[in-house]
Amino acid sequence: MAQKRFMLITLVMLMTLACALPLPVLPTPKPLTQIEPKDDVQTLDVAGAAQLQVIARVLKGDLTVQGIKGTVLKVQTRYNVAEWEPKLTSVTQPESLQVKIQQGLGQELPLGAESDRYLYLSTLELPRDVPLSLTLDQGVGKSVLTLGGLSLTSLGVTLGQADLNLTFDSINPVPMSTLRLTSGSGKAYLSGLGNANFDRLNIIGGAGSLDADFSGAWSRSALADIKAGVGKITLRFPAKIGVRVVLTSSSVTSIEAVGFSKKGENEYVNAAYGQAPITLTVNLTAGVGMISLISQ
Repeated sequence: MAQKRFMLITLVMLMTLACALPLPVLPTPKPLTQIEPKDDVQTLDVAGAAQLQVIARVLKGDLTVQGIKGTVLKVQTRYNVAEWEPKLTSVTQPESLQVKIQQGLGQELPLGAESDRYLYLSTLELPRDVPLSLTLDQGVGKSVLTLGGLSLTSLGVTLGQADLNLTFDSINPVPMSTLRLTSGSGKAYLSGLGNANFDRLNIIGGAGSLDADFSGAWSRSALADIKAGVGKITLRFPAKIGVRVVLTSSSVTSIEAVGFSKKGENEYVNAAYGQAPITLTVNLTAGVGMISLISQ
């Protein structure tokens, strides 16, 4: 009994002491320094690199990525915040050349309507003829990725509150092991995925919408794993390849299927499934929202 009383008194003393101690005062973030719009151009000749690994990160702003001829990587940026000056660094590794393109950081993260006065527009041009592993991370803004013709061995895109327009307007000349997209609350539109030449597609979505068009010059079978939380999902497939969709969804998900027949409890197949030489298998997990499956 005495031991319990001692423990209770000790606990009360500790709580009293904690309440008496002053709370730590965090320093106020230093405001961003707005300047006149500045244009920055940086280039890097990657000739001789057997493999190129590119990592691009944008905290807040718009990003455009496209392929170009030759062996020169080019980054053009227009910005009006001194702390956001872009940085390009490269490291030669045993089997690859690693290149990082990063937006400079300040102490303040602008949010809301006030952030509209801040400018960061970056265009990344990548050489088409060098095998490339590409990783893109973006917090807030818009991304326009025109990746047709790039020799992509892997692609990873991570978005926060950002909208994405990703297009493969021509065939990827090399096999891509994995195409991975993680999206938060933005809108994602993907087109020409049949040109991406991937083995596996992984998509994780939060509260945004997804519109994925799988048209293109399919050359082999592939697997897609798609997990979405809240939002609308539209998946468009060419009728010439076999498509099998295995669906796991909540009871409040609405499903519309055009060009598909239902097979069993949670499986949809198009007319070419089991007949065409190429098959795309889609494992789809969805939360609350609407799903449209279209094969035509």
